[in-house]
Amino acid sequence: DRQKALHFYQNLHGYLTTCGIDGVKVDVQAAATTLGKSLGGGASITRKMVHSMEKSVSRNLNNNVIGCMAHPTENLYSFQSTPIARSSDDFYPNDDKAHQQHIVTNAFNSLFLGEIVIPDWDCFHSKHPYAELHSVARAVGGCPVYTSDRVGNHDFGLLRKLVLPDGTIYRA
Repeated sequence: DRQKALHFYQNLHGYLTTCGIDGVKVDVQAAATTLGKSLGGGASITRKMVHSMEKSVSRNLNNNVIGCMAHPTENLYSFQSTPIARSSDDFYPNDDKAHQQHIVTNAFNSLFLGEIVIPDWDCFHSKHPYAELHSVARAVGGCPVYTSDRVGNHDFGLLRKLVLPDGTIYRA
């Protein structure tokens, strides 16, 4: 039921706000499509969950949300205010074969997803053998730019090339 979903998200996001959190990545959104069949249908429960989550994020977190694992059409067509959604699988820093595939997948998926949301290409490491490849891809990808570097392990020279002097990014 929509009220229970909203209550769940309101309690969760309200608590996170009191802890100083100002945004969330909502993962495994596709599960509602599959698991919701006994609760009135995948599309119906997905729409209720997405709308409840969005209402709570808007109230508590100034709409700072990244939708993740949300590629079923039931999810995508339910988005009303989700501004950003992941456009690929995760970034796998230790898998040499994954880097090119990660970028190709994001590029192709962004063609469709870019009509609905700002595609999120996931994080990358700025000190990594494939850091330049990932940074160039994100520079032209029109996506948020963020890293998952270990504390104190950043290539600030590379990162400065991705932003304007005031810290904003170009949007392709």
